[in-house]
Amino acid sequence: MKPAEKQLKIAYVCPRYIPGTAGGAEVLIRQWAERMLGRGNLSEVLTTCARDHISWDNEYPPGVEVIDGVTVHRFPVNSRDAEQHAFYDRRITDAEEMSREEEIEWMKSGVNSDALCAYISDHRDEYDCFIFTPYLFGITYFGLNLVPDKSILVPCLHDEPVAYLKTTRDLFRKARGIFFNSNPEKELAGRITDLEGKMTKVVGLGVEAPSSPSGEAFRNKFEISSPYILYAGRREILKNTRLLIEYFRAFKNHQGTDLKLLFIGTGEIDLNKQDRDNIIDLGYLSEEDKWNAYAGALAFCQPSTNESFSIVLLEAFLAGTPGLVNAFCPVTLEHCLKSAGGFYFQDYFEFEESLLYLMDNPETAAAMGANGRRYVRDYFSWKDVLDRLEDGIADCLKI
Repeated sequence: MKPAEKQLKIAYVCPRYIPGTAGGAEVLIRQWAERMLGRGNLSEVLTTCARDHISWDNEYPPGVEVIDGVTVHRFPVNSRDAEQHAFYDRRITDAEEMSREEEIEWMKSGVNSDALCAYISDHRDEYDCFIFTPYLFGITYFGLNLVPDKSILVPCLHDEPVAYLKTTRDLFRKARGIFFNSNPEKELAGRITDLEGKMTKVVGLGVEAPSSPSGEAFRNKFEISSPYILYAGRREILKNTRLLIEYFRAFKNHQGTDLKLLFIGTGEIDLNKQDRDNIIDLGYLSEEDKWNAYAGALAFCQPSTNESFSIVLLEAFLAGTPGLVNAFCPVTLEHCLKSAGGFYFQDYFEFEESLLYLMDNPETAAAMGANGRRYVRDYFSWKDVLDRLEDGIADCLKI
C-alpha cells in the first residue's frame, strides 16, 4: 500500500449511492470512496435521496448515514418537469441545434438538487477536492460550477448526442482535472473538446475476484445443465440488450445447439413464450453467485456500444471467461484486442461465427480466458488503480 503524503478529505458527488446498485459510475464511486479510506483519507459522498434511476423519486430520507465507513449525505431531488425534459431530450437525440440557455434548461428539468448544491457552496472549504460523476446530470453541471478550482470530473463519457452539447464542453473546460476510465474514453473527449493544458489521467477501477469462483456451483444451484453465454448489468436500450436477444434468437433458429443465454442484473427484458427454453433471466444475484456465473459461462457477451470502462467484462475476464463484444464500442474492443481474451462482432454473422468457434474449440476458449485474467491482473489491480488515483489528485490540486 502506498502511504498518503497528506490525508485528503474528498467529497464524491454522484446522483445515487446504493449498495448493490448495477450502474458503473455508482460502483466506481463506491469502490473509490471505500478503498481510499484504507489509505488514510477521508471519504464523504454527496448524493440524492433517489433509489430508482428512471423515476428519480425521493425514496431515501434526507440526512447523513455511514455506509461501510463512508459518510453519506443525502439531499432531496428537485421536483422535475418530465415533459420539458422529454421535449429537450428529443431535440438532443435528433441532433437539433440548441442554444446554451436551452441546454441549461434541459439540465434544470433533469436530475438536480438545490439542497445538495447549497451544501457544496456552504462547505467548500472543508474538502480538499470534489469528485463529480457522471457528466450528464444537473447536479454535476451546477455543482462543479460552484467549486471549479477544487473539482475533478470523472465523466464516464460515451459517444452519444449529449456528449456534444455546449454544456458538456463547459464541464471539461471548467474542471480543474479530468479522470478517465480508459484510453478510448480520453480519446473521445479529445475529439469533442480541447484537452491541451488540462490535467488528465486515466485511472479506471480495480477488479478483484473471490479466491475460486465455481461454475459447477452455479450450475448446481440454478440447475443449468446446458452451455450458456452470459450478460450481466442493466437491461436497457442504451446497453443494447435488445440486440443481444435478437441475435441469440437468430442463432437458435440457425443452429441446432442447446446453448442458452443467461441474464443477471437489473431492469426488464422483453421475452416471448418461445424464448423461455433458451433465454433465462435470473435477476440480481449475490456477489458469490455472480462470480460463479462468470466462471461457468462459455463467453461473456457485452453488446453495448456505450462503455467507458465495462466492469462486468473485466470481471468475466478475471473469472477466466472469454469476452464477446460489440466491435463498435472502442473501450470493450480495446480490452479484447490488448488482452487477446475475446472476440468482437460487427453483425449477426460474426456473432454466430464467434459462438460456434468457442463451442468447437474449448482449448482455445480456455486460453483466451487465461489471457483475459492475466490482462486484468496486470493493469487493474487495486494497488495500481489507487496509486493512479492518489497521484492524479496530488498533481491536479498541487498538493
